[in-house]
Amino acid sequence: MLKLILLSVLGVMGLALPLTLILTAKEKPKIPGVLLGAAFYLTANLFLNVFKNAWSLNLDTPISTVFYLITAVLTWTLTAALFFRRSRPASLGRVSLIYGGYALINTFVVTMAGTSPLIQYGLLEVSGQTAQLPAASAAILSAAYASLGPLELVLALIELILVFLILAQLFRRMLTEKTVKRLSEFGLGLFLLMMIQYGKWGMLVSFIAYGMELAGLLALSKRKELKS
Repeated sequence: MLKLILLSVLGVMGLALPLTLILTAKEKPKIPGVLLGAAFYLTANLFLNVFKNAWSLNLDTPISTVFYLITAVLTWTLTAALFFRRSRPASLGRVSLIYGGYALINTFVVTMAGTSPLIQYGLLEVSGQTAQLPAASAAILSAAYASLGPLELVLALIELILVFLILAQLFRRMLTEKTVKRLSEFGLGLFLLMMIQYGKWGMLVSFIAYGMELAGLLALSKRKELKS
């Protein structure tokens, strides 16, 4: 039951973070900014899926993983250039709406692909109704559900919050900066983030790396505020 509760909290938190950002933003109207962020995510994801299928990108080996990460970062950065290269520096409220729309769609995709099936399986397991699932699906979901412990889910929740905050800072720098290098900074920050996520560094090293990247981005934002 504890595992099911933590899984549900993880799913709810993934939606609560971007919704809070959107609802508390002072920018009005809200819908255009949210739709812009959602369109950015969907377009970049579409391009990346095309490249994945065309080039058979995978994460099987360290070399293939690095190639995938480079392709992903270039795809997201070039799509950002397509959407935001000519845009004027945005207010923090508009940044919140754009990033909120991006994060909301991203959460929906992740929830539909991963969290939601596990929650449904957990509910069936608690009620003793897993027999109604097809044997193949039940075996896969059972193995995935059994591999998750309370500690792993708590750490996943912390990781979700850290990644959300890091991406928020990356979007803020990309959308509020006037310099031409803002897109390259966005790409570099995204590459570092994905290296942490996809690299097999161990939980302690990964969390230290998340903290260092977030601290660095916050320091850059603070320095910009002091200069202005």
